[in-house]
Amino acid sequence: MITIGNIGRFESIPQILNDVLNENISALEEHLLKGWELNKEIRVGKYTELSPLDFALIMEKFQSIKWLTEKGATLNAKEHPSFLLAVRYCNEEVIRFLVSHGAKIDVTNNVGSEAFLEAYYGKRFDNLSIIQELGHIAAKYGGQLLRHAVSDRNYKILEFLIEHGADINYNKSDMVYSNKSTPLCVAARYVDLEMCTFLVKHGADVTIAEKDGMRPYSIALEKGDEEMAEYFKSLEPPEFHQTQNKLDELKPYKLPKKIIEFLNSENLHFDLADSDFGYIEFFKLIDTIPFKFGRQKLLRLSRSLGDYSHIYIVWNPKTKKIASYDMEHEELIDLAAFDDFIEDMTKYMNRIFE
Repeated sequence: MITIGNIGRFESIPQILNDVLNENISALEEHLLKGWELNKEIRVGKYTELSPLDFALIMEKFQSIKWLTEKGATLNAKEHPSFLLAVRYCNEEVIRFLVSHGAKIDVTNNVGSEAFLEAYYGKRFDNLSIIQELGHIAAKYGGQLLRHAVSDRNYKILEFLIEHGADINYNKSDMVYSNKSTPLCVAARYVDLEMCTFLVKHGADVTIAEKDGMRPYSIALEKGDEEMAEYFKSLEPPEFHQTQNKLDELKPYKLPKKIIEFLNSENLHFDLADSDFGYIEFFKLIDTIPFKFGRQKLLRLSRSLGDYSHIYIVWNPKTKKIASYDMEHEELIDLAAFDDFIEDMTKYMNRIFE
């Protein structure tokens, strides 16, 4: 049984890969003389194909890596550049060897991951300083890992990245954080006040919102953490929490007076009998969240819908109706006029699943 990195365990591997693994250079020379195409991927198991160089890098077999490179193995394959595999699986000597032979460093793989993140995934933390030294600098490329390290509470990595100028407000969309979250928003979602204060101390901006309009303060409210919400509120501009400013902001939404009065009332929590949601709790008017779905303006009214954190109850100014918005599936469903919705919330909430 052989384990190939994070790919899996296999009972056996093809002979060529076995020779790569054992660094049997004479056998590899024979394969080459017999017409072996050394850049051609080789099937391992039912669903996996690897080039010999990829395999050698994953297994950190330096003699095979050197031989394959000198015989013309492709170092800069589009979906799996050799530099990224090296920083994830190999030591400094291998990394420097590949770069000296033309491996590009400012590259991403098929899932959009760059060198700092790959070294982190491979727990090759010592390679971070080598990556930096080689010119793939944290100030330009370290934001993705900084955001990821927040979720793991890895302060040592965060300190390295911050020291080398990584963007503490990095919020580009990727496969994990499609909602354009900042590291501070990530920490708020983990209800990690210690991490939040650490990030703010190092310059994190509390006013940057996610794609759906949620700022760290809003996230704290959604999570029901009053201490964290008060902390963020104390750091935000005072005008964010002034009623007249909010009313001015909401003018384009043409919010009916009844909804304004409702959201300014005391009881904003409603249990929903015979509904999978269990309950609905609304934001106060001052805390409602304007955002856009495509080019369409929406106003998020719901603070929480039980376990369904990806579904919001919103005001749709275009149709003048209460609607549901599914952030995960990007689906907007008009439900009812406000009066009808309030009169029978359970009925209309259940329509979301029809």
